[in-house]
Amino acid sequence: MIKNKKKEYVELSFLYFRFRNLFNFGFQRYSFYKNLIGYICNISDYAMIRRIFEELFKRNVFNEKKQSNKIYYLFNPYNEPVVETPDLTVDWT
Repeated sequence: MIKNKKKEYVELSFLYFRFRNLFNFGFQRYSFYKNLIGYICNISDYAMIRRIFEELFKRNVFNEKKQSNKIYYLFNPYNEPVVETPDLTVDWT
């Protein structure tokens, strides 16, 4: 039953992400997408949520950015160029 629903959940999540224009949210942690997928599909099984996310990642709709040992993901289904905002941290040394 779960394998049959996986494709539906992936498509449902993809359509919801596009509808909400998550590209405009910028880079987000996995937990942000985990909570959204759980809400959209009304499931609480973390393994299933991870499989859905990994399937979306395989479809190449996410850009990945590593920053200080953390991974951030950007929902980018149209492969638009990502404009990086400059880091405003000032080093006074």
